[in-house]
Amino acid sequence: MRAPASPFPSVSRAAMGTVTIKIPLVTWRDGRPRYFPSPSARELGYKGEDLRHGRSGPWFGLDEAIAWSQARQQEIAEKREAIAAGQTTARKTANATARQRAAGRVTISQVMEAYLASPRMQGREIVQGKKKRRPLSDGTIRYYRGAIRCLENFEGGEWWHEPADDLTGHTLDGLIDAIEQAHGLAQARAVRGVISVAFEAGRKDKLVHHNPAQESSTTLPMLPRRVRPATVEEFARLVAAADALGLHDVGDLLCAGAWTGQRQNDRRSLTAGQISADGILFAPHKKDAGGQRLLIPVASMLARRLEAARQRQRGRKVQQLGERHVFMWEAGARAWTEGRYGKIYRMLRHAVAFGSPAIDEKTGKADKEWKALFGGRDIAAELAAAGVDLLPSLADLRDQDMRDTCLSWLSRAGVNKWELAGFSGHAFGGDDKVLGHYVDIDPAFAREGMRKLEAWYAQEVAGLEQRRAARAEEGKFSSKP
Repeated sequence: MRAPASPFPSVSRAAMGTVTIKIPLVTWRDGRPRYFPSPSARELGYKGEDLRHGRSGPWFGLDEAIAWSQARQQEIAEKREAIAAGQTTARKTANATARQRAAGRVTISQVMEAYLASPRMQGREIVQGKKKRRPLSDGTIRYYRGAIRCLENFEGGEWWHEPADDLTGHTLDGLIDAIEQAHGLAQARAVRGVISVAFEAGRKDKLVHHNPAQESSTTLPMLPRRVRPATVEEFARLVAAADALGLHDVGDLLCAGAWTGQRQNDRRSLTAGQISADGILFAPHKKDAGGQRLLIPVASMLARRLEAARQRQRGRKVQQLGERHVFMWEAGARAWTEGRYGKIYRMLRHAVAFGSPAIDEKTGKADKEWKALFGGRDIAAELAAAGVDLLPSLADLRDQDMRDTCLSWLSRAGVNKWELAGFSGHAFGGDDKVLGHYVDIDPAFAREGMRKLEAWYAQEVAGLEQRRAARAEEGKFSSKP
């Protein structure tokens, strides 16, 4: 077994007479001591830490750092001796170290785990007498869960088992700044948001004494506003590519977005009972819809695709939870999930934008999702044979942009604000606030909006065909000797 380091500090003298004191296990940076465990110490459960009193207290002085170093070296030596004697294992020792670190204290991990187990994060409604609270939406739950995973893994998990009450507003500001530098503004906002709601819930349940987000002095900027509608040519090219590559089910969901203006979650969860001769009945989950139910007519293109989908799915055994979903992942014979649809959509988008395999940035090889979807197929050749030209501008088009696409197209089609609201469900503000509060959005608004939209779209497609024919004719003329 390797002999433990000397418990005493060593002294070296520089050429000009400066005395440098070296303390085992302690690294000094700008006069601040910190412990960086070796790989073998990490196997025993030790993590890096600042040598100070609490997360934001004063730093250890020289005598305190020496005393801490001696105690830690002795502790590590005893654990190694126990492992060598067969009394325990490295894994059991690491678990015991983590428990020891958290003994008698509520940790950040416990606050987060308590919030994850709360009814609203479990998708359950809260009913207490006449008090009712809707469960969080699936998207919000995924958002918070992702932020919690980021916090758990950040800096090797060093923050995860820290005492919750040591997370002050000042310390939180430093944590969020570090996360923003490492992962970007969106992730920093997500982590700060989940800390705020989880600690507030923990405070009410007397799990913690304060909410650091309320003590924070930092205000994060809003994410840049994104509005990215597809052009008619981009939309038509993307749907044509989906059909050419056998991904009709992806094209169906895209069409539903462009022709109804509804978010992906509301489209994926659509059931057969929501479609009638009068249109598709949506009840958007987002709060900006104000609970407004929307009856949107079925566009001609979407109606044709829905009928074709029914024909394809006829006789196929499909896994259903409750009523039959309209949009299905047909290769898997089940309803779409957000993750599965997102992966396939991204591969489709890359295919029609570039025609070459998507490359995994980490490995430099073909993306595993690309290989699973297309294998060794020559996608560029398949698209060319189907008459679908590549269109690089599609590389940044997201599925969420289908909502922007629909509402932007409606605006270009000359609809008024009431007809637009028939698709968006937004409440009115400003001078129209009273109207938005008292006036119901009648389905007639959406019907008139759809009539204008289909007429405008037909004109746009006709213009595309004319321009395509003109380019073809010009190409023939220029190729003549």
